[in-house]
Parts: sequence; structure tokens; C-alpha cells
Amino acid sequence: MSTVLQDEPLHFQLALRPVRTDRIENMLNYINAIEPGICIERARYLTESYKETEHLPHIIRRARALANILKKMSIYILPGSLLVGNQASKPCFAPLFPEFTVDFLEEEILQGKPMYPYERPSDKFNVDKEIVPELQEIINWWKGRTHKERVYANLPEEAILAQDAVGAVNIVNFLHGGDGHLAPPYKWLFDHGVGHIIALCRQKLAEIDLTTPEGLESKRFYEAVIISCQALIDWAHRYAELAEAEAARETEENRRAELRKLAEICRRVPEHPARTFHEALQFMTFVQVAIQIEDNAQGICPGRFDQVLWEHYQRDVSRGILTRDQALELVQNFFVVLSTIERIRSWNDTDYFRGKPIFQNLTIGGINPETGEDASNELTYIVLDAIANTRTLQPSHYARWHKKAPEKYKMKVAETIRLGTGFPAIANDELYIPAMMNRGYDLKDASDYCIVGCAEPGVAGLRGGRTGAAWFCLAKILEVTLYGGRDPRTGVMLHPNCNGKDLSSFESYDEVWEAFVDQVKYYIRLHVLMDNITDKLWEEYIEEPLTSALGCPTTCLERGRSIKKGGAKYDFTGNETIGLANVANSLYAIKYVVFDHKLITGAQLLHALKTNFEDMTTDPTGPEIQQMCLSAPKYGNDLDEVDFVARDVLALVCEELPKYKNTRYGRGPIGCVFQASTTTVSSNTAFGRIVGALPDGRTSGTPLSDGQSPMRGTDTMGPTAAVRSVAKLRNVLLSEGSLYNLKLLPQDLKD
Repeated sequence: MSTVLQDEPLHFQLALRPVRTDRIENMLNYINAIEPGICIERARYLTESYKETEHLPHIIRRARALANILKKMSIYILPGSLLVGNQASKPCFAPLFPEFTVDFLEEEILQGKPMYPYERPSDKFNVDKEIVPELQEIINWWKGRTHKERVYANLPEEAILAQDAVGAVNIVNFLHGGDGHLAPPYKWLFDHGVGHIIALCRQKLAEIDLTTPEGLESKRFYEAVIISCQALIDWAHRYAELAEAEAARETEENRRAELRKLAEICRRVPEHPARTFHEALQFMTFVQVAIQIEDNAQGICPGRFDQVLWEHYQRDVSRGILTRDQALELVQNFFVVLSTIERIRSWNDTDYFRGKPIFQNLTIGGINPETGEDASNELTYIVLDAIANTRTLQPSHYARWHKKAPEKYKMKVAETIRLGTGFPAIANDELYIPAMMNRGYDLKDASDYCIVGCAEPGVAGLRGGRTGAAWFCLAKILEVTLYGGRDPRTGVMLHPNCNGKDLSSFESYDEVWEAFVDQVKYYIRLHVLMDNITDKLWEEYIEEPLTSALGCPTTCLERGRSIKKGGAKYDFTGNETIGLANVANSLYAIKYVVFDHKLITGAQLLHALKTNFEDMTTDPTGPEIQQMCLSAPKYGNDLDEVDFVARDVLALVCEELPKYKNTRYGRGPIGCVFQASTTTVSSNTAFGRIVGALPDGRTSGTPLSDGQSPMRGTDTMGPTAAVRSVAKLRNVLLSEGSLYNLKLLPQDLKD
């Protein structure tokens, strides 16, 4: 229910107060009182298993390790919860994944370099000192066996320098954890159950030809899937036993009945098909959590939540066993459980992911892929109410937007966004569907997309690959270009400008553009090389049998191979492109100030950049040159001359990346090319620290622009003009995600 505040100076500013049952209020109070910490259990049981399985194929080792973890890890039921599933021994604790890397675990958790996790200025984690000796033993065993060490051993020196010295390309996130970024096909899973997957694998094992290399590979895959899926079922049964034990001790009659019901549900799902809304939601909870225990991934997404659960909701309501209020409470309960999931990153990597985003994106709305008509339903509005009432950071939310969306839906989405939580974000069907078809999706699949990461579209059960690949800093690449190919911060020269010139000697804007294009292509090549080496080593050492079986069951089980080896129907590798507005504004400023109006020379501008616009001895002075740069037209004001520069810069990346193939190319999936996005998370701040002053007037070390949004403070003609500028980009090429952040203050809406 929404109300207008009587004392609100902006009379139309709506305030939607949370409406919570005692159950949800108590659960939120309980988890919000817990300070995030570190849980050693996963690392303990993973290492225990790995020590015993060194003679086995790697995919079997992964399955055995997961089974050991699920068998021995602590489990609990949140007070009053109607759903179960936990990733660590306590809510809001982060498990450890030493198979990926142990260097930051030792440096930060044990040695406090650059600080202990509990000393961080943000994204803090407490560390129980009692785990330190055991953690040191685990770290010592994993040294020389980690994914990060293998990647660095295989990277050429220029790629290492591009990341660790220049900083134009960065894959650190995928040295610390897996890829994730997928949505399981929950409707298929609800209809079949995990027991069906086991039966199908056993059938396939009886049919394969073990005299062929493919048959031997498939045998390992099916065996690993059986181990993993049986472990998931056994894990659910542990919760059933726990619920029964708690029910036996419970003195309050209603709660005792709830616990018995919960035990019954955990005995049934995920092994068998879900019969009710409650069973389906518990099924989803088990899958969401288990995949994130297997792999330190992000972007494990519920998909089109209002579509996959609609039949169960509608059937239960019609049978009189579920009311809207009960469904709303269950959905809110689901949000609370997912909000307990944590991921610890190194402090360096945290810079790129402030706020600990996990990206368990839940999508609502959109169109029916069969009819093309609006697909919103009552569950759509239940989700929006649940967002307003819980206001948790996880799961994150997207609302699909299209021309046929009803006015009621649009207003409800707008009202929910207005709360200031940032949810739901908006995904434009008129853009995403054509962009996906441009890369090979058929119309029906593209129409059924959900968001599977920060802003990346995918199809539940059909999308594999990696939506999050290397960070690609265009602003750094432009800076290197202006200095002839040399990084001014470190002095590293990886690729001299093709024309042998720098900003002091370029004779035309065309020469600037020529050198920039060449540098972008060079660093894209390194980007691809780094990602493909990472993927190849994932494939060889860190396959994900459970994720493959639950994430893309129809294709992986048929082909007998994991997602990492080409098991999905569609497969792409995507990047994150950083600093678009800074590059567009800088290139245009060079054209405007140096070549068109000849206010200063390129040499004068280069000196001003080197001295961070601070040299007062020159004529004009550094601050005066900075003002010239700031006064040049800027992207975001509906000015074709600079907006088209932004368009061409982004198109350069979008058209160059798909020329390269990923490691799954030729192995079955459609696509298997690299593609671009403009997602940034908080990396624009981290990259800004290593980028010097730029010709757009930005000073050294300050944050870069966000996504494809205009640079802060430079879009002076209002939000409509900014939107028109963004619309001029060739957004249909952004098949990996198009991110534009538009923020409005209350006073911006004053009538």
C-alpha cells in the first residue's frame, strides 16, 4: 500500500512503508544483527577430499569434494523460516575457495596485508582467531595447486604486464572464483526433479561407447553428475532430519506443524518434481545455494521468477491451499534466505565490487515467447511488493519493459524504484531481444531472456560461457595512446603507436583516431588471450558437474559434457567496457581544442596532462587549459558531434570482439564469440586511480564514467537530452549488456 506523506515538500513523492509479517520482521532483525564473517568449513572439507582423490579425474574430484562438503557442512534453519538452505556455517558468513587462490587468504586474513578483513573501510569480514592454524595448513597444501598459479604460469609476459602494470585489462575476479552468470531452467527442474537427472545419466552410461575418446569423456561427466546430484538430494534430506528434530523440541503448536511440513518438503524436493508453490520455492532455494557452494561464482539467478512459478501459484490458489498473502510471505522468506549469501574477495578485487554484489538476479515482466504478448501476472506484483517490504540487497531484481506492458505494471515498477533501493533495474525488450538475435539467438529464445549478471541477458537453461570476462579500460588505452603507446604511470611500453606519434606530434584528429583504434585492437587481443587461457584451465581442472546438470540440463546431459566444454545451447564470452564517456569527451576535446579551434597545441595539452593541469608557469596555465577542455561539448547533452564519437568508440569494441572465438567454439554451442557490455559495477573508481589526467578535463586518479552513462556533472541539458545521447549508441551491438544509470533527486521531480 502506498501513501503520500502530508509533510513531504514535494507532494507527489511517494513513500511506500514496509508491510511485514512478524515472521519476516524477526528474520530480518536476526540476520541484520549478524556481522559478516569467514567460514572455514568448505575449505576444510574440500581439502580433505582433494587429499584423498589425487589419482582421480578432475571432474570426479570436484564432484567428490562437493559431496563431502554437503555431507559434513553445518546446516541450520533461520528462526521462523519456512525455507532452508545455507552456504556457510552462519548466516552472512563467506565460505573459502582455496582451489582458486590462496595468496590473498594468507596475506590478508593471516598477515593483515594491506589490512585484516575486519579492518577494511567497507565490505568487512570478521575472522575467528581459532581458525587461523587450520587455515594456514589448508593454504600450505594448496600452494602450487591453485587456479591463479596455473593461469599466471600460462600467460605471456605482455598479458601479465597489461594487467599488473599498465592496468588496461584485468581478469582478477576470475582468478578468485568461477564464472556463474546463468539461470537454471527452473520450470524444467520443477517438472522433472533431480532424481530424473540421475536416472538419465545412468541410462547414458549404459549407452556410450567407451572405445572412443568422447565416450571416455562422457563417462566421467555422467559419473560426476550422479555423484553431485545424489549429494544434493542427501543434503536436502539432512535438512529434513534437522526440521524433524527441531519439531520434536518445539513447544509452539503452529511452529511445530511448520517444521514438520518443511521436513516433508525437503524429503520430496529436489529429488522429485515440485507439486506446490512452497515445494517449488524450496527446490529453487536448494539449487541457488548448492551451485554457489560448488563454485565461488556470482550471477546464479532465479531467472523469470514470475513465469517459472506462475503455474504452481495459480494451481495452489485455485485449490484453496495458498493465498496471496501466504505467497507474498514465502517470496519474502526466499529473499531473506538469499540475502545471507556472502562472497569474500581480495581487497584489490573488492575495489571493483564494492557493496559485495552477488548478482542473484531475479527477472519479472516481459513478453510471452510464444505469443509476443505481455506476460505479467499476479506473481509479478507479489515480487514488487516483496522488494518494497524486505529491501534486501540480495536477490537483485530486473523488470523487463516493453511497449505492451500495462500501465499498472509500469506505475508499480516506478513506485518501487522510487524507494531508492535501486530495484528493480529496467531491461528494455525492444533493445535486448534484437541484440541477442544479432548474435544468433532465435526469436523464441531471445524473447524468453532473463538477466544473468549485472545487466547481461541470457536464456534460462540454455546460456553457458561467461558473461563476465576481462575488465577492459578504454580510458587507460586512450591515455596510453596519447603517450605514444607508453603507460605514463609505470613507463611500460607494450605496443608503440602504429604511426609512431603521440599527442605532441599528431598532425590531425584522424591520426589520433588511427592510433587509438590500433591500441584498442591490440589490447582486445590480449583480453581474448587472457580469457581463453583462464577458460582452458577452468575446463581442465575446475569443471562444474552440478552447475552443468542444473544450469543447462537438456543440452549438457544430451551431449555428455559440461558447460565449460561446450555443453550449452548458446555460449558467449563477454567483457566489461570501462570509461566510454571519458574517452568520447577526451577525443572530442582534442579535436575541438587542438585541431578545429587551435586554442592550444597538442604539445601544450600533453604537458598539461602530465602536470595534472596544475602548472601555473605555462601560457596558458594548466587550470586555463583544463577549463578549455571542460568547456568543449560533452557526451550526454544530445549533441551529435560528440555523441557520435561515443557511438564510434563503443562500436569499435563491439565489432572487434566478435572476431575472436572462445574455447567452446566448434564444440556444439551457438555463438562462441566474444561480445561487449558496458557494465562496470564499481570498477570505474578502481580504474580511475591508475588513469592520469585526460583531455576531457578529468584530473588524475579520480573515478571514471559509469557504464554508458554520461560523465558525472557534464550532462547539463537534463535527463531527456542524456537519454537521447545514450540512444544514439549502436545499442543493438551490446548483446552482453547495456548499462545506463540515471539518477534523479527528489527536487528533480518538482512540479
